[in-house]
Amino acid sequence: MSKMQETTQQMQHQEEIAKHQAYVKQFEVEKVRTDHEERRKTMGAEVKQHQERAKFEDQLARRRYDDQLAQQRHIQEENLRKQEESVKKQEAMRRATIEYESELRHKNEMARVQAEISGKTRMERENQDLALEQIRVKAAEYRTTVLESIRAAGSLIGQGVSNFITDWDKVSATVSHHLHY
Repeated sequence: MSKMQETTQQMQHQEEIAKHQAYVKQFEVEKVRTDHEERRKTMGAEVKQHQERAKFEDQLARRRYDDQLAQQRHIQEENLRKQEESVKKQEAMRRATIEYESELRHKNEMARVQAEISGKTRMERENQDLALEQIRVKAAEYRTTVLESIRAAGSLIGQGVSNFITDWDKVSATVSHHLHY
């Protein structure tokens, strides 16, 4: 019996070893499954973290792109504003130049008209002086002619009267003739 007992004990012991080995194997399988589950969870977390990082980087890139577009828009608006200011300045300068040219033309025209009027006035004054001189000369000539005519007529009449008065025959004939009428 002791042999049997010993055999039974050995068998029990082997069963326990087998149970223990099965338990270890089950533990190893469970550990592999748990490790696998942990790896899967870790990989899931890494994937999720990678996706979140990619999403954040995408948002960051979009924000940078939007900022870049806004900056380009601002630069374009600033350039457009500067161009408009430049065009306004050029237009103002063009207007000022046109006004200045118009003013110069007006001044030159006024100076030309003034010179013409001044020249005409001087010519008219000179012509008037010449006309007055001609009138004076003609008046002097006319006066001289009239005076000479009066003197000649006076001399002629005086001589006629003197001849008439000195000739008593003519005087008496004239008086008798007037008396009879």
